[in-house]
Amino acid sequence: MKATRYIAKGTSVALLALAMLFNQSCTKFDDEVYAQYTEVPNFMAITGPVYTSARGFFGDYFDMQTAGADEVVIPTRGGDWFDGGKWRAMHYHSWDASHVTLTGAWNWGFNAIGTCNQVISIIEGTEDSDEKITTLAELKTMRAWYYYLMMDTFGNIPLVTAFDESAAAPSTSSRAEIYAFIESELLANLDNLNEDKSEVTYGRPTKWMAHTLLAKLYLNAQVYTGTAQWNKVVEQANAVIGSGQYALDANFLAQFAPTNGAGDSEPIFSLPFDPVRATGNQLFMKVLHYALRDTYGLNVNPWNGWCTQPSYFDLFEDDDIRKEQWVYGQQYNAAGQPLVFNGVNIVLDPYGFELLPGSDFDIGGDDAKGRLAGARSLKYSVDPAQVSGHAGNDVVIYRLADVYLMKAEAILRGASNGTIGEAVAAANEVRQRAFPTDPSKTFTAGTLNLNAIYAERGREFTFEVTRRTDMIRFGRWEDALLFKPANPGEAYKRIFPIPNTAIATNGNLTQNPQY
Repeated sequence: MKATRYIAKGTSVALLALAMLFNQSCTKFDDEVYAQYTEVPNFMAITGPVYTSARGFFGDYFDMQTAGADEVVIPTRGGDWFDGGKWRAMHYHSWDASHVTLTGAWNWGFNAIGTCNQVISIIEGTEDSDEKITTLAELKTMRAWYYYLMMDTFGNIPLVTAFDESAAAPSTSSRAEIYAFIESELLANLDNLNEDKSEVTYGRPTKWMAHTLLAKLYLNAQVYTGTAQWNKVVEQANAVIGSGQYALDANFLAQFAPTNGAGDSEPIFSLPFDPVRATGNQLFMKVLHYALRDTYGLNVNPWNGWCTQPSYFDLFEDDDIRKEQWVYGQQYNAAGQPLVFNGVNIVLDPYGFELLPGSDFDIGGDDAKGRLAGARSLKYSVDPAQVSGHAGNDVVIYRLADVYLMKAEAILRGASNGTIGEAVAAANEVRQRAFPTDPSKTFTAGTLNLNAIYAERGREFTFEVTRRTDMIRFGRWEDALLFKPANPGEAYKRIFPIPNTAIATNGNLTQNPQY
């Protein structure tokens, strides 16, 4: 599908140049971009950089949020996946301010915020119109989302809302101050956002995305500010549920398939990817064993790295449809024959993690042992149209199942604007899909508690960048992992250090405590 983008008549040369410079599509549907003068303003080409920047979420930021949690382990496998020790540092929570992944995530987030500020400043200078109001609301919501991501991970960060290259370097604002800014920005722009769920609004923030982000913010308010906001979680969740715009997808994995998109009923906010025009989704390459190239007819070799920890794999009962995401056991080629690699029958072992003598993270590169360890998540299934390992599965950021479980958790934690019966009903919306033929697996008032919610969130949201935040909120971040012992005295690691490179370029920044 082609999308025509217009530049308003009388647009400045600088604005037009910016639009032409950033002419990448903000969705995966466009294959050409046009610029022309018209009397009717249309800001899609100008705002494109804000949305193309978002795809970086699935790079270092995704790695930073995921690699230190219990949902994944990325062990060294002989000569594979050492990568300067960065994965070991994430698993052992031994990172420091020079860690390459943290630095990359910081640079991505604040570059995106700077892009938001620049584009906002340009659009604020155009003639007033309804489209201008909506576009500014979308941009400020996106900026609030970027700030939320940075605040959640780095805690105390600089707050910059203007594009002024001559301004003094910003100092560090407290996490509570960033929280207040995000809340105020979302509330101020909520009513100017589009309420429609459609192909036109897909990949852009709608009113319901803002409500969901507010629910996320309030769900973690006690962590971020010291003050719980459980009633506000329920209020925001009810707004999304009551909109009638969303419904749980009957096929759990379909919403993550290569064909996912605007027509899916459950996602509230997604990042569009495409194997050619919007690259960066290479998750299947990270997880699959090399030999599975023959299973999926790939023209590239997967990298055989990321897998799940045994304790996390054990969260999934055999009749839970969410267990279908895991690749483990005997593997087969495209013809249905047992898969063989270097003379070894490929049987992936969810529990086969055996450290080499004298090592604390290397399980060896033996084709029959170390390279077969770990179940692999194919929640984002292989795209048969992939190009050089880049897939077209859009990445789901927020979806209705999360809204239901946030509501249930907030009520269990003490929200007074919801009943236990409502919490059970909300949690069972998710639970019943996972066990569609076994009513005995649903929650009751006697079985639904915070531990049950924590486990259910693990089963539901693998690789959806919720687990680290969940572990912190439930007091589990310092727990032992597969190889890492518990570290109860290191609660300061619930936020990451500000990278050395950021402090070196801005002496007004203050490092987070104990780093």
